[in-house]
Amino acid sequence: MKVFSHTAEGSTAQGGVDALDSRLPRRGRAADFALNAALLLALWFAYSLVRRVTADEWSQAILNSGNILQLQDWLGLPHEGAFQQLLLDRPRLIRAANIYYMWAHFPVTAAFVVWAWLFHRRSFSVIRNTLIGVTGAGLILHLVYPLVPPRKLPGFIDTGVVFGPSPYDLSASEAANQLAAMPSLHVGWAVIVALSIISLSRSRWRLVALVHPFVTLAVVVLTANHYWIDAVVAIFLVAGAWAYSVKIERRSLLDLGADPVRAESVSHETIPGTTILLNETGAQHDAITLDATSESDSDSGSKPQLV
Repeated sequence: MKVFSHTAEGSTAQGGVDALDSRLPRRGRAADFALNAALLLALWFAYSLVRRVTADEWSQAILNSGNILQLQDWLGLPHEGAFQQLLLDRPRLIRAANIYYMWAHFPVTAAFVVWAWLFHRRSFSVIRNTLIGVTGAGLILHLVYPLVPPRKLPGFIDTGVVFGPSPYDLSASEAANQLAAMPSLHVGWAVIVALSIISLSRSRWRLVALVHPFVTLAVVVLTANHYWIDAVVAIFLVAGAWAYSVKIERRSLLDLGADPVRAESVSHETIPGTTILLNETGAQHDAITLDATSESDSDSGSKPQLV
């Protein structure tokens, strides 16, 4: 029986991503890059299209904002305006929050996507599909539920205008949908980045990645670009998209079990913690999930759990 390990510890069947990439021709890698780039560009095009469709929905967006504030009051969530008031006497902190809002969304996410594609190719489909799923669901919500951000309402301060810098002074901001407060894609993308890094990295410092979504949450509320519940919805979307993407990837790995040549090229990183067992003819035998234990724990005879 051949055992192809996909544990989080880093052991692989026939090498990891590097071994797989060495067997892929340059044309194959170029085609893979082009496909993923095209999918992400299509997502940007869809975002721009939704912006045009919702541009004239201000009256409905303002009405929806009132409903959101009432819902948050009913849920007992703190008022965003009160959170702002706590920090408005610290202009340097406000400016730093504005800068973080501007430069820690697209640039950080884009850099992460490139890093994931270059160094964690076997995991990239889960990351990409989660990113597309969350953004696609967000675009649908933007379309059916336009929502004015708090900074456009009385009682809130547009920190970008008052303290600077304002993200809407940039030429690229023309593509931004200012009625797209629900959900917060800033928070959603930040959670995806952190979740992916924690899943892929074995460094003792990997939990530092959680700083990004927590800071992003504080920033989007402090700058009055989002409501608390926008972030809550985004987190639920990430959880659903991630779970579904992993489920699809597990099915793909099991399908690979019928082909030993293809199965040997599967990296342990595709789904952290997954192992595929193949018999000598390459037929699928079992799929098991191993706990994220150290190599010493696995050597001591701990038994995996069947799924």
